[in-house]
Amino acid sequence: MPDESHDDAALDEYFLLWVLMAQTKDAVQKAREKEFARWDISNDRRAVLHVIEIHGGRSTPVGIARELFRELHSVTEMLKRMEKDGLLMRSKGTGRSKVEVIMTEKGLDVLVRSRHNLADQRIFSVLNKGERERLTLYLWKLRSRVLQDLGIPEWQLDLQNPNGRSGDSGA
Repeated sequence: MPDESHDDAALDEYFLLWVLMAQTKDAVQKAREKEFARWDISNDRRAVLHVIEIHGGRSTPVGIARELFRELHSVTEMLKRMEKDGLLMRSKGTGRSKVEVIMTEKGLDVLVRSRHNLADQRIFSVLNKGERERLTLYLWKLRSRVLQDLGIPEWQLDLQNPNGRSGDSGA
């Protein structure tokens, strides 16, 4: 019979890690939102612009929803508001996609200006270069495991990892 006190300690350790990750993510998002207010853009909208950018300035609502782990209806509503604000244009898609999303000059300008925000620099500068590299590898490793558990192939998410290869956890 397993030692229950050891199991409880491990569960407490995993829970603490989850709490720390969740609180850190929420706090970083709040700091970024505060800074992004200068450009009248939210973290979510900036993430959409980033996804469109890494796909050469155009994407589909389905692709955006998949890469951001969001529901399609939520992304569709956000895209409508972003189009109204001049950050992107929606047009008739080709192939299987009925809609294609294209970043406008205004959207690209907002994305570029927000890329070098001071909040990220202030927050992550508490870690030295080696610590940031290790954190990146650890996060890729955790991300890979979660995607595996969810049955989401990493190749679906067109993101580059620290080693420059899509879908490789780096660890």
